[in-house]
Order: sequence, then structure tokens, then C-alpha cells
Amino acid sequence: MRLIISAALALMLIGAQLVLSPAVSLATSAPDDKQEKVYETPADLGDGATPPQPVGTAWLVGDLDTGELQVAHDIDKKHAPASTIKLLTALALVDVLDDPKQKVEAKFADMEIDGTKVGLMQKNEYTVDLLFHAMLMSSANDAANALGRAAGGQEKAVALMNEKAQELGMTNTQAANTSGLDDENQYTTVSDMMKLAWAVCENDYLMDVIGTETYEFPGGNNPVTKEKFKGYPIQNHTKVVGQVDGGLGLKNGFTRQAKGSYVAVAERDGHRVVATMLGIDNNSRQAAIDLLEWDFAQKDPESLQTVPVGQTVTESSDPTASASGSDAGADGPASVGTDMDSGDGAGSAADAADESSATVLGFSSQELLPIGMLAAGLVLLLAALVIWLRIWRR
Repeated sequence: MRLIISAALALMLIGAQLVLSPAVSLATSAPDDKQEKVYETPADLGDGATPPQPVGTAWLVGDLDTGELQVAHDIDKKHAPASTIKLLTALALVDVLDDPKQKVEAKFADMEIDGTKVGLMQKNEYTVDLLFHAMLMSSANDAANALGRAAGGQEKAVALMNEKAQELGMTNTQAANTSGLDDENQYTTVSDMMKLAWAVCENDYLMDVIGTETYEFPGGNNPVTKEKFKGYPIQNHTKVVGQVDGGLGLKNGFTRQAKGSYVAVAERDGHRVVATMLGIDNNSRQAAIDLLEWDFAQKDPESLQTVPVGQTVTESSDPTASASGSDAGADGPASVGTDMDSGDGAGSAADAADESSATVLGFSSQELLPIGMLAAGLVLLLAALVIWLRIWRR
């Protein structure tokens, strides 16, 4: 009997240690003090100030005409583009759909596509010009789908996009659809997006579309109810044209997997500056605008490296470009649908390895000792009960 009482007391003491110890909790893991970093505009964006640091995967800012970069972070890191891929869609398809007045009949497949839509109604006809406005201004996936079909179908449209990417030397870009919806086979880099931005800015028609702030979307007829519906104005989602000094616009994008992406261009005194970003956690537009403002303010900016913009790549040319300089040049497979750490990389990997080696079945090394003591106490208590029962039966 004394043995049973001793074992029970030992068990109670171990339990009290587990409950009261601040370093151990069986119910929950140790609290994570890391909070998501939120991007905020720096207090100083003037000449000589520290450049803005967006929160995310990759970004750059530099001279669009020379390709010289003043800020660069992981410019060759492959990442999902979200709706910024629509710039490639537009540039690839505008050569095929060269009649703005061409009529395209909307299909049910346009209406049922995921993501942002302008409101195409099946069996209604829309001009190619209107579809380009809807895709580039409102980031309309239904319009992108309709344009792909008009160009010969989605497979043909994607093939044209990839051909255009290769032509521009976008060697780290692969398109999988016309809209930018997440696909593991669709990726790009911020350096490739800079090359794309240059090419788009050289197309007068596309820049006229991108530079439109509002556009009247027409009404039509519901083929099922036969009811007529009125048109309505659509706005430019990128919010660069008309809202940023010298803003030329271009494109923004977002999906839950890709996070925020942005391509912003502005021109002042004949000087064009571009900011491109991928995998941005928050405030992507503000970060892009801040990068532009900072770059314009630098009187004698340092050139970190050069992206070869404005070059058409032939099969005999070497499409590869060196990626030296500030945080640039991370080779590797495309990263789609995963959160990526924009920090050192090496330090984060080492921390993860240490945490893994110090964990067994979900418990840290600090938790294992008292848990083992608790198990031993339970075994001791059971053994004492068995002995007591045998003595009682005798």
C-alpha cells in the first residue's frame, strides 16, 4: 500500500511540473513570436535615401531604356505571375487580332472562368478592342479567355505567348494560360517582366489601351431570359495612369498562391523608369510606386547590373544574361502556390534543420524529459497496483 501511495505522489509531482513549467506545454506548441511584416512607405524617398524594401519574393527598379538597375532582389527567381502575364497575352495576340473592330462571340466557357471578370454574356458579340480594354484595364479573365479563343484557341494562344517570350529573351518565363490563373507550369521573373514591359511600351495600340482610365462596357441581351441589360463603366485597376506623376500604367495581379505582382512604368522629362515585383505579401501597389519615386529622386544613382531590354533573340543568339549584383540571380525550379522566404535563405534553412533535429514526434527536447518522467511514473503506479492486487488475493 505504501508503494502505491509513493507512486501516486510521484505522479502528481511530475504532473505539477508539466503544468507549471513555462517552457513546456502538452496542449500547444511554443508560441511563435514572428508576426507578418507589413510594408510601409519609408519616411524619406529623396536623393541618397535608402531604397524601399518590399515584403515578398523579388523586385527591381531601373531605367527602362538602358536596362540599368538601381535596386534588385532575386531578379531571376521564378515565380507565378498572376495577372501580369496578361501583358504577354496582349503582346502575343495583338499581332494576330490586328483588327480592333473584329467581333468575337462570347461563350459559356468565358462566363464560368475563375477570378476577376468583366461580365461577358454568352451569345453576345464584343469587339476585339473592347476585349483588350477589359483584359488590360479590369484584368478580366473572361475577356482573356475570349481573346485566346479568337486567336485560334487556348493552346494556340499559349503557344504564341511562349514564342513571344522567347523572342524577347524572356528565357525564365513560361505561359500556361492567357489569364494568369495559377498553374504549376506558369512562371516568370522580375527581370523577364522588365523585358516585357519595354516591349509593351513600344506598342502604341496597347499603350493607348493601358493608358485608358475609364471605358464604357456595353449592354446586351441575356440569351436565356431574353432580358436586355445596360452597359456600365469599367476602371483601370492598376491605378498608375492619372494617379502617379508621369504614370504610363501597365499591370497588376494577385492570387492567393502567387500573392501580389506588379509592373509599373512612369516617364518624366523623357526618362522612363520601371518597377517589377513578384510574390509580394502586402501593399504591392504602394511598394511599386515608392520604388519609382525613389528612383526618380536619385541624382546620381548607382547601376548594380543591366537587364538586356529591347533585344530580339534569334535561335543563334545566346539568350542568357548574367545576374550579378544586389541579391540577384537565384536559379531553381518555379515556385508556385507556396509561401517563399525573401530573407537570407541559408540562415532560414539552418534554423529549420536545427528545429527538425531537436524534435521527436512533435515534441521538443525540452519536453521529452518531463514526458519521459510522466511515463515512468505511470508504469511505476501500474506495477504497484499489480503487486497490491496479488497480495490482496493471497
